[in-house]
Amino acid sequence: MLYHFGLLFIQIYLFWRFFGKERWTNVVFWLIFPLSLVLYFVGLSMDIANMSDLLFYVSRDFLTISLSAAFLFIAVRFGQFILPASLLLAIGTISLHYYFPGKFTLQSLQLEDTAEIIMLVKKDSFRPSEVKNITSVISMSDAFYPERYNQTDLDDYLKLDVNITTYSNWNNLLRHLRKIKGVIHIEPNSLYQLNLPGSKWPEGPELKPPITKDPLSGNQWALNKLNIVGLNDVVSKNTWTNRKKGLLVILDTGIDKNHEDLSGHFRSISTGADMDPKGHGTHCAGIASAVTGNNLGVASLNTTDAFFNISSIRVLNAAGYGTKETIVDGIIEAVDKGATVISLSLGGPGNPFHQRIYKKAVAYAASKGCIVVVAAGNSNRNAKEFSPANVTGVITVSAVDENLAKASFSNKVSEIKMAVSAPGVNILSTLPHNHYGLLSGTSMATPYVASLIAIMKSVHPALTAKEAFIILSNTGLDTQNTLQTGKFIQPKKALENILKIK
Repeated sequence: MLYHFGLLFIQIYLFWRFFGKERWTNVVFWLIFPLSLVLYFVGLSMDIANMSDLLFYVSRDFLTISLSAAFLFIAVRFGQFILPASLLLAIGTISLHYYFPGKFTLQSLQLEDTAEIIMLVKKDSFRPSEVKNITSVISMSDAFYPERYNQTDLDDYLKLDVNITTYSNWNNLLRHLRKIKGVIHIEPNSLYQLNLPGSKWPEGPELKPPITKDPLSGNQWALNKLNIVGLNDVVSKNTWTNRKKGLLVILDTGIDKNHEDLSGHFRSISTGADMDPKGHGTHCAGIASAVTGNNLGVASLNTTDAFFNISSIRVLNAAGYGTKETIVDGIIEAVDKGATVISLSLGGPGNPFHQRIYKKAVAYAASKGCIVVVAAGNSNRNAKEFSPANVTGVITVSAVDENLAKASFSNKVSEIKMAVSAPGVNILSTLPHNHYGLLSGTSMATPYVASLIAIMKSVHPALTAKEAFIILSNTGLDTQNTLQTGKFIQPKKALENILKIK
């Protein structure tokens, strides 16, 4: 961030220097220009670990600055198109360093150590030996093993472990790989880490009167905003004889299957994910499907065991780290094991041009009637810059607070095609070993939406992601920042809408 601000201020100085006629502008220059240089070099040094990359970026950026100065000089010299030229330079510079891969460094790529590259190949023409002969390639193996391989080309992806030390070497390797016959597409195997905002108990009594029979439900403000009482009325008035029980799979750090408030709704599909060393997955599971009305702990929208079970596949390790490969692999495994809804409370910065694997995985899920729900992210930025929130076909979820205002941390979803909002601030839910606690984040908002969609799909199994989004949006409430958050889900109205369809 400092790097980009420094570069922008240098551009601003150029404009000021050419148009500033007063003498005091010289004084201001000696304040702004050195500060801009400091910001630029400090920001650059924070993200570049070696001298060769540093020299490359400094050379590139100052060449850009020199060309900008020359362009402005010509515009001023001839006295025409001065303002358009200045605006074009500013927009062009920002775009160049924001959208193009050149803004990244080896450090900022954040790659998985033993599988930095995922590559799609056409296997009947691809020659593995041409890759193995590249000195920087350590090993190559299949990346994914979809059960229904005839319905997707995910089984044609390979993963490469490579040894590179500079961003220049990285670019050279990619250029070399793209020239090999049979190589169709290359993506970096991005590394993600959980990033949750802080939480605190709301003001007032520590334990408020319960909303349901569950003793801690009074401290679940989200249940009132989501009108769980109204949802229960709709559920209790129907026999649900034609429903199909679904499976909501949470891809996360695992779920404590023995938790007192989860075990009644849990079904194991991956034994390695039946415990949770981090706690994040268990918290998401309680939001989605804590057993309601059992006189224990908290409540959830899944007020009966008739609609769906929950399960888990571990795609994040005990430290909360995961990769594009582990997430896609988790989606494939969940679909192959019968998931009707997948909940992804994870993600990170992601170039929209590097989402082909995610798109394939989401399409694979859709081909089997599975809807993928994804967190928008917690950086207060445009969710379009984060993956898998920006992947076509997913329903992206932003977070709002008790006043239905966008949570301060929540990414904005105004440029996401299918986005809704749900409670995500100070959310009380389950934690491992029969504990309970508060967490905040779009991670918490996502399982509310996934839970509601799992109920809707149980009643209407043919429901698609697009149809689900339209219903959630049409029945949802406006928030204080609807354009940035999407509509706030209303479970009772959404379920009533599904019943009308049926």
